[in-house]
Amino acid sequence: MDSSQLRKQIQQNQREIGELLRVLKQRRPLIRGNVYNLRRKCGKARCRCQDGHLHESWVLSVPEKGRKRMRTIPKGKRAQWQSMTESYRRFRRARAQLVKLFTEVLKLVDQLERERTVPPPE
Repeated sequence: MDSSQLRKQIQQNQREIGELLRVLKQRRPLIRGNVYNLRRKCGKARCRCQDGHLHESWVLSVPEKGRKRMRTIPKGKRAQWQSMTESYRRFRRARAQLVKLFTEVLKLVDQLERERTVPPPE
């Protein structure tokens, strides 16, 4: 790639970095974890869950100390908690993409340096 192409590629990466930074700078609260509907049997011999009508509750599964901890979601908070967990995943994806772009930009800058460097005068 010549110097002009390298500069164009760096400029394109700069635009993408700006878009990712907008995602990262948002002020939405984040919750690490997953929200899902937990269906289970209670174990009572005469309960309806023994016939396949399982008990349901919405939970937040959060990784803690290498294990998953489940927390019951309060009534009326499910949509809010789902939104916060989705925001967390969006944040983490943007962060990962930012790392890749910075690595690529550094490689392009190194190439640009090699392109533009001339031998010292004699």
